[in-house]
Amino acid sequence: MIQAIAIDDEPKAIQVIKHHTSKIENLELVSVFHNSKDALAFLKQNPVDLIFLDINMPHMSGLEMLEALQLKPNVIFTTAYTDFAIESYNYNAIDYLLKPFEFNRFQMAITKAEERIASQKQLNTFFFIKDGFKNIKIEYDAILFIKGSGNYLDITTKDKVISPRMTFAEMIEKLPSSQFIRVHQSYLVNILNIDKIENNQVCMASYKIPISNNHKDLFFKRLNLV
Repeated sequence: MIQAIAIDDEPKAIQVIKHHTSKIENLELVSVFHNSKDALAFLKQNPVDLIFLDINMPHMSGLEMLEALQLKPNVIFTTAYTDFAIESYNYNAIDYLLKPFEFNRFQMAITKAEERIASQKQLNTFFFIKDGFKNIKIEYDAILFIKGSGNYLDITTKDKVISPRMTFAEMIEKLPSSQFIRVHQSYLVNILNIDKIENNQVCMASYKIPISNNHKDLFFKRLNLV
């Protein structure tokens, strides 16, 4: 399932994307935003696979928002202007949809997105964390959950706990959004390693991770439990 958000200051454009998205089984629109600043704050805490992004928006353009992100996401530009088409490829855009776009054209863009995201997931099965003078290799699948506390993290895997000095936002940018989701202000869990969900807690091995009210709806929606 591709997790996506849409960013556009025009309500009608958001409605079109919602309508087209509802017709594609492997695509979930987890949230929508009418300005880049709110979307930027969300993305720094909640990884997604794909962004539908308008370019010409007040206060902060779509391109300015991308510049503010350390890790550039997969993006499909949705705009009424042809002027930015060439520049969009500097951001390795998956596609450039010119408004108004019909469902068939939207579907073509999603097919491209599916191919790129599938390729990315095949290539990336691990990452490295700097811990003092060491660089430690961590497999995504081995992670149970990550707890953040200020400028430090506790990364709990199936056989150890690693505590590097880094922020929660920095950690989120290293993780595949299809596999990890935030359940609490301080906790990010690997959905592949969830044993059960009980009493507003995620149970993993001998651990019980609290699910906060602020993250509950998105978490349950992600797991198709609502």
